[in-house]
Amino acid sequence: MGKFVDEFKLLMAVVKDYRRGKYRKIPFWTVAAIVGALLYVLNPLDLIPDFLPLVGQIDDAAVVAACLLMVRQDLHKYKKWKIANPE
Repeated sequence: MGKFVDEFKLLMAVVKDYRRGKYRKIPFWTVAAIVGALLYVLNPLDLIPDFLPLVGQIDDAAVVAACLLMVRQDLHKYKKWKIANPE
């Protein structure tokens, strides 16, 4: 679960740095996939409602996992950039 939280924070950081113009070495479709996944997770109205214990979080985790698989390479590049360019 800790790794999931770290990756979620990394996804948020990518969007934040892209929006602020700090990091633009990433394809737009990658940013769109990340934003879509984050909106799905943060939106209480999704395929399986979050108020259902455990089951409600499974679809959110599946969406984030699918997003991470799609953007893995771009995320690694961003992570290297983030380490080399601390704020």
